[in-house]
Amino acid sequence: MQLAHPHRGWENEHLATFLLSRLAFISSPITVGDDIGTDIFCTLFEIGTHKGQPVLLPRSSIAVQVKSSRDPVDIAPHLDYIARVEVPYYLGVVHQKALTLELFSARFLPALLSYRGAHSKLFLKPVDGFQRQYRPEKKGVYSLLCHKIATLSAHDDANATSQSATAIRDDAAAGLQAIASRLNQEYVFEITPGEVEFFAGRGSAQTFRRAFFKRLAEAYFNLSNLIDNNQAASNAEMDAFVSIVDRLETVGPIPEYVLKLRDGLQKRRLNRSAT
Repeated sequence: MQLAHPHRGWENEHLATFLLSRLAFISSPITVGDDIGTDIFCTLFEIGTHKGQPVLLPRSSIAVQVKSSRDPVDIAPHLDYIARVEVPYYLGVVHQKALTLELFSARFLPALLSYRGAHSKLFLKPVDGFQRQYRPEKKGVYSLLCHKIATLSAHDDANATSQSATAIRDDAAAGLQAIASRLNQEYVFEITPGEVEFFAGRGSAQTFRRAFFKRLAEAYFNLSNLIDNNQAASNAEMDAFVSIVDRLETVGPIPEYVLKLRDGLQKRRLNRSAT
């Protein structure tokens, strides 16, 4: 009887591995004895063609913690590890009798950890659909609502597997953007299309200028590219972007790469006017 629980966990992980293997390369061995907060690492693939032959194209990687129920999971004991995992994180709920695996996305975890990094308790709570208030708090304890992305079944045909794979890849891509924002110390997170959350603090205060100059340099580069390719570029818009550096130069140093791109844009504008 003492082996019943580990044996059930072993069965759940192997069923999850089998179902995920239909749309991903499984890249982590299963070790029931090591409870670090992640059971499976895998790399999603997409079926494509190369020289007329079908091939598997590796896409995003994900991490999955396998569970046998939808009960909330306290990840605080493993948060030091999970917070450093640089791939999207999911809860996988196995139903052995139905031979299914439900995947719930924790893609807002980087946003929550940017909002508040230290937690004595932090629950991942599986929910069926996305909820805008994704980080409810009660008596100082936060929960992260993890919305369901897909249900994988042993009975799925190729079309159903393909639809699930697409849904997971799309969600993983959004999750990677959130992870990159936190790693880059930019703390800007897209929650829904067109809706963005910003977090400020000691870390953000040290990096926001650098992030701004990178975006400004990108704007100069793209405006120059529009001119080079004879595409529409408004003089009023370019004047507005150029004036940003003109004003900022009066209060502090500007990175050299920004000035070079600004000057390159201005030269292109003069050349275009002369032709």
